[in-house]
Amino acid sequence: MAWRAPRGFWAYLILQVPDILLAGLVLLLLHKWMALSSAWGLGLFALWVVKDFAMYFLLQGAFRPPLTGPETLVGARAVAMEPLAPTGHVLLFGETWRAESQRPHNVIAPGTPVIVRAIRGLTLLVEGEHVNHPKDAQRDLP
Repeated sequence: MAWRAPRGFWAYLILQVPDILLAGLVLLLLHKWMALSSAWGLGLFALWVVKDFAMYFLLQGAFRPPLTGPETLVGARAVAMEPLAPTGHVLLFGETWRAESQRPHNVIAPGTPVIVRAIRGLTLLVEGEHVNHPKDAQRDLP
């Protein structure tokens, strides 16, 4: 399987090009003016490039798109605070939200873990965690 660059890697790499070119120029000038050996110059340049690649993994959060908006709540796990028959309230990331069961004929008991499947206005559409769904493994309980 081929290696795929993480999201934002190419944006980070493009921002590093001036830095790498400047480091190369400084090392070249040190080679000409201060008699820095070619082996030391190439070694330091390679070390500089490796440093820039390694720094991506420390800074990668800055190059990801921001996670904002109601779409970020879909797939999150919450806990029912009261019976959802079909509406009630759930605790999600330490906040109380109005919720509605996607299966109105099933009452969800208080304390039951639920998963957010959709959002309608400020109401979370949830279903009990016991229902198997591919998005179940996305997030942990708050």
